[in-house]
Amino acid sequence: MYDVVIVGAGPTGLAAGTHSALFGLHTLVLEASEKTGGIAIRAQDVDNYPGFPQKISGMELMEKMTCQAERLGVDIHTSEEVVDLSLYGKDKVIETIRGVYSSKALILAAGCGMKGLGMKGETWLGGGVAYCLECGEPFFKGKDVVIVGGASESVLEALHLTKIAANVRMVSHANMITIDEQMKKRLETEGVQLIEGFVGEAIDGKPPLKQLILRHLKDSTTSKIETNIVFVVGGTKPFVSVLRNAGIATHRLGCVIVDEFGRTNIEGVFAAGGCASTVKDIIPACVGDGTMVATCACLHVKYGR
Repeated sequence: MYDVVIVGAGPTGLAAGTHSALFGLHTLVLEASEKTGGIAIRAQDVDNYPGFPQKISGMELMEKMTCQAERLGVDIHTSEEVVDLSLYGKDKVIETIRGVYSSKALILAAGCGMKGLGMKGETWLGGGVAYCLECGEPFFKGKDVVIVGGASESVLEALHLTKIAANVRMVSHANMITIDEQMKKRLETEGVQLIEGFVGEAIDGKPPLKQLILRHLKDSTTSKIETNIVFVVGGTKPFVSVLRNAGIATHRLGCVIVDEFGRTNIEGVFAAGGCASTVKDIIPACVGDGTMVATCACLHVKYGR
């Protein structure tokens, strides 16, 4: 029996694990990938993390965070995907591909619930790239938005955006979305410009002006679209189904709905970082969110708050 189980060993999960251990809680971190660090390990130069006057690579920073957590007694299991959750009892039961664990509190820190499309620059969340409309509707208000869609959910999100954004265009990534003529007519009526026959290659530029680079499917020529926000809709990851089957409330595209303390709709279950509806997107923000939510989980474990 653990006091706290954390799903995800990126910066959010590692920070939560470290803080939980410092509170004296028996803590387990589960990571589906072979390595800890999440997408943060892809960052070549991190220059916004306090305490490092010189730039540090994401890989090195995550290695240091992993070593610190392990030194404090955190159990970290990699290559251990969570496949089922039973959360309505006092003890939370977490089933993985390797075993079954129980805990008094569960922290979800598994990163964004949306699949990517493999475009260069698409993971730059908060820098003019978005994965969830419901998490940040005010940021879309009055903006020019281009949706790059590889899943059927793209159409619904485009229609929602017409009520918020100034202009909406939707790229059917590699023609992966099947849209009948009736729906095409509705999109046109609602003011959505549909772009077919292209694949998204890369996202470039800095806010407030981003550039989406497209490659034509037939002749491989490239073109650029300028916009304020590139909204990537690639479909939800399998883990989102695990969360929903367990009764955890999520937004349409998979973000876990939380309050200001990271609490979900189920007592004793928390979420932080990129998987939560508060969406923290840069490493320092993820670390801060993981630390804050770990404090709340500690209060729940020790005092039932």
